[in-house]
Amino acid sequence: MSTKVRLNVNIDPKLKEETAIMLDNLGLDFTTAITVYFRQIVDKRKIPFEISETRYYSIEEVAGENWRDGLDKVEDEWL
Repeated sequence: MSTKVRLNVNIDPKLKEETAIMLDNLGLDFTTAITVYFRQIVDKRKIPFEISETRYYSIEEVAGENWRDGLDKVEDEWL
């Protein structure tokens, strides 16, 4: 039998509660979920999902530098 070690983490209480509900729906406990997660990291040699920054585009990137041209000719239908 292998020796187990304890892992202590600090986590937001609401996230813990929401995760506990989801794991219960899946029939898992925290230990099993973390073990599965760590196993995926080791086996795949990477975090098993993409971590990225959300990219927000400016109006100029979407509509072009001259997006304001002609706006004064647009009728306001809210009046």
